[in-house]
Amino acid sequence: MTEVAEDVPAALAGQRIDRVVAMLTGLSRTEAADLVKAGAVEVDGKVATRGADRLTEGQHVRFEAPEPVAEPLPEPEADVDVPVVYVDDQLVVVDKPADLVVHPGAGHVHGTLVSGLLARFPEMADVGDPQRPGIVHRLDRGTSGLLVAARTQEAYDSLVAQLSARTVSR
Repeated sequence: MTEVAEDVPAALAGQRIDRVVAMLTGLSRTEAADLVKAGAVEVDGKVATRGADRLTEGQHVRFEAPEPVAEPLPEPEADVDVPVVYVDDQLVVVDKPADLVVHPGAGHVHGTLVSGLLARFPEMADVGDPQRPGIVHRLDRGTSGLLVAARTQEAYDSLVAQLSARTVSR
């Protein structure tokens, strides 16, 4: 457990206690609400009883936050079919079928597009976010279409910048 003790800044004034706890810790809103319900959150030295209560600037929030649990990194899975449309040394374009999850998440640890890509392009494991290696944008599970993934950090940085600046369209 890690102690968190913060005075509420003006930017968070008016926010719900559970939302502020979630923002300070990276916990989900539900996990933050559970901390409040358990009596583990104090506001100005008093136990907070409702996560929906709003905070004001300058109030002092204190609680013990659980240590974050590291998510397992995606593993290569050769049996995940990844229809490659284009590939070069920098990137790969795939035709993602509907119902294929792009990267691991709640309830979807295996059988993702990322796992299939890692089986074919293991160098992608070191590109971008370790939980979503090479992925610069995504498509929802039920959506099919072309998806670009970076094979190098240089390509990743360039694609992210282009998408952010809206100089490339999806």
